[in-house]
Amino acid sequence: MLFKKSEHPILAPDSSLSWTSGAVFNPGAWYDDGKVHLLFRAIPAGYQRVKLNGEIEGGPDHGFTEDYISYIGYATSTDGIHFTMNPEPFITPNSEPFNVFGAEDPRISKIDDTYLITYTALSRPAFDPNDGVRIALATTRDFKSIESHGISGPPHKRDKDAVIFPKRINGKIGMIHRITPNMQLIWFDSMEQLCNPPASMWEEHLKTLNTHILMKPEFSWESKKIGAGPTPIETKHGWLIIYHGVNEQHEYRMGLALLDLNNPEKVIARSLVPVMEPTLDFELKGDVPNVVFPEGAILIGETLHVYYGAADKVIGHASAKLDEVMDFLLAYKYA
Repeated sequence: MLFKKSEHPILAPDSSLSWTSGAVFNPGAWYDDGKVHLLFRAIPAGYQRVKLNGEIEGGPDHGFTEDYISYIGYATSTDGIHFTMNPEPFITPNSEPFNVFGAEDPRISKIDDTYLITYTALSRPAFDPNDGVRIALATTRDFKSIESHGISGPPHKRDKDAVIFPKRINGKIGMIHRITPNMQLIWFDSMEQLCNPPASMWEEHLKTLNTHILMKPEFSWESKKIGAGPTPIETKHGWLIIYHGVNEQHEYRMGLALLDLNNPEKVIARSLVPVMEPTLDFELKGDVPNVVFPEGAILIGETLHVYYGAADKVIGHASAKLDEVMDFLLAYKYA
């Protein structure tokens, strides 16, 4: 296999902390100054999986009780494998309309001296098929103090999987997001516009959504939907994109794509087959079975570390040499 998985989860529920006692998964990552910053989704114990009417994102016909409310936690590492968890949550649900039922699935980018954190904010219980899922944005410079910018995504009932490119491209800030089943790309003129996007901007984006599609599902292993994973990684060949694909059996796998460095709207390579899929026991069994959900990726030296949610219960880790990943992906380069 291209990626070598760690045999056991690197982070799991911690009964000594109530807010992490049920599940710890779906981590975003950033690496600088010899430290890995990991933001992850955590849920207190006590929730139950229940049968619902109609298929939704939590799996065919299933959801969870209303106490399934996510926090975002923070952990650090110096080697990329062994992490120390902060005992206090980093982002906590609150009375704001789109935070009341939780904060989910953070990604981390950095532009200038500011870390940009995109996450999913909920105004309804998780897996509710109705309107209530939005992209939210927060910023920090030290992972100690945090500034919330509220909802920064469009008024669409299920928009998520947002991640920001970690540098300005042609003077603009790019963000990938996902309105099912495709991945879209939008550009912001400035940091101010990113933090406070005008309603007219999103209105125009939604009117012309088909013109903003970056990638669509193309293969059987991703036939149901795809979504962006970790922060794009800049390489000499292009922007390395790690993403998830979901098939009709609701199995989550990991794929790769390569975008043009100066024009990321152009996909220049894309793997025909998944590069990682559920095989280990903790990926096959959990709150949502058969899931590997990549959300964080960093480079330490020449090694690519990928962090993923496994079965919506724990955090897994996999690694590969960057040059081997690129050789694999470039074999699928478009003519």
